[in-house]
Amino acid sequence: MKTVLATVVALGLLVPKVLAHGVDLRYQPQQVIRVTAQYESGQPMAEATVQVFAPDRPQEAVISGTTNAQGEFQFVPDRPGQWQVQVRQGGHGGRLTIPVATPTEVALTAVPEPPRTVSLSQYTPAQITVMVLAVLWGAIGTACFAWSRRRLPVES
Repeated sequence: MKTVLATVVALGLLVPKVLAHGVDLRYQPQQVIRVTAQYESGQPMAEATVQVFAPDRPQEAVISGTTNAQGEFQFVPDRPGQWQVQVRQGGHGGRLTIPVATPTEVALTAVPEPPRTVSLSQYTPAQITVMVLAVLWGAIGTACFAWSRRRLPVES
């Protein structure tokens, strides 16, 4: 029993580096153009098809999507010029021209937080040991359940 317990404790100390899942979150501040589409009655054009045409490619949509439940659609233009936005739904729709003078990147004064990761290394060895024991106990219980089901006599 002491050997098993020592093995579990040793695994508990080694496992955090193996099972850790890091998360890397990044962002890029940009100014977004939000298009709102609604019928004359004021009802939003929810789930309407949207196509966005760049100034240098007026025949081919560079961005496609649908509006949300409020009839909104957002995109970020990456170059200056006359951007065309077409919204269609059930035979209704229209086309909008949006002049963009400069690339729309916005300088923010806020400093982003450093990426935050979550790993098992933040737990104490005692907590890790308890977690490993719980997993082992669950695996043993599952194995015993499966083994007991195989031994049941088949009624004929």
